[in-house]
Amino acid sequence: MHLLRTPMRVIAPDSGLTLIETMVALAIAGILLSLAAPAMRGFLVQNRLAADTSQLVAALTLARSEAIQRGRAVQVCRSVDVDSAAAACSAAATAKRAADDWGAGWLVLVAGSGQILSRQGALDDNSRVAATRKTITYHSGGNASNSFARLAVSHNGEFVRTVCISSTGRISVKPDTAEC
Repeated sequence: MHLLRTPMRVIAPDSGLTLIETMVALAIAGILLSLAAPAMRGFLVQNRLAADTSQLVAALTLARSEAIQRGRAVQVCRSVDVDSAAAACSAAATAKRAADDWGAGWLVLVAGSGQILSRQGALDDNSRVAATRKTITYHSGGNASNSFARLAVSHNGEFVRTVCISSTGRISVKPDTAEC
């Protein structure tokens, strides 16, 4: 016996998403983004703080190595007019910065001659560098003239990193406000 075969037509299901499926996916994505946003803010602030701290440590390291190389004192000091030709050390407060805030900018210069080796302009308005000293001087042996210096780099008073300079000139960074 011989059966007749007729071709079967298969109807393809609709491809794509329905409006309800799209709305559910968008709602889930919105919830996940709202949970990730605070963590992302903290991540960005921590990275900015690390960059600011690294710039300060680089300036201190430059001052120490130049003092040893030149055989004379080199200073790192706060300055409010870093970008001007007549840049000089200054402990004066500004409209945006307190007198002890090195976030206004700093200079690395050869003591006595005033030759500027490096300049760092003002940091972000939310960044603050609270210092215990107005000037840090490194002598020809690489030691710091101050018995001890501490600079606390922070962002709006949170996420603090502390830069410690010992009398031997050693620079260390601590991830919080701990004493040096």
